[in-house]
Amino acid sequence: MFCPRPIAENAGKDANRPLEGIRVVVVDDEEGPRTLFREVLELQGSQVTAVSSAREALAAMKREIPDVLVSDIMMPNEDGYWLIAAVVALRLTHGRPRALALTGDARQHSRLRAFRAGYHAHLSKPVGIETLCATVARLAGRF
Repeated sequence: MFCPRPIAENAGKDANRPLEGIRVVVVDDEEGPRTLFREVLELQGSQVTAVSSAREALAAMKREIPDVLVSDIMMPNEDGYWLIAAVVALRLTHGRPRALALTGDARQHSRLRAFRAGYHAHLSKPVGIETLCATVARLAGRF
């Protein structure tokens, strides 16, 4: 499996684990994608907290602010838009995580809605592993 290599300033990091040390919260109500994303990101060196709901993600972020939030948009009860609004409203002391929206809706208006809501990146499901890793690395400032 390929994930992008670290940039020069991160050359001291293990080149085989380009996401080394990046703290990520993954939230998806579906166990399959949530487990896959957690496993892939951990193999690349990330410290991952994987949860099944927006409320669990918010609770995890109150305990420790991650570098990157990877959130499904369409979830029952509180969705990804509720989550990003709650994260923005928290005005977390040490900043807020860079946020990636994942959705099955690839239409342009979905992308625009995600960016307007506060997400920094948007990917359509199904998402390729390389694309996921590259996006997390970029959001964490590795590229």
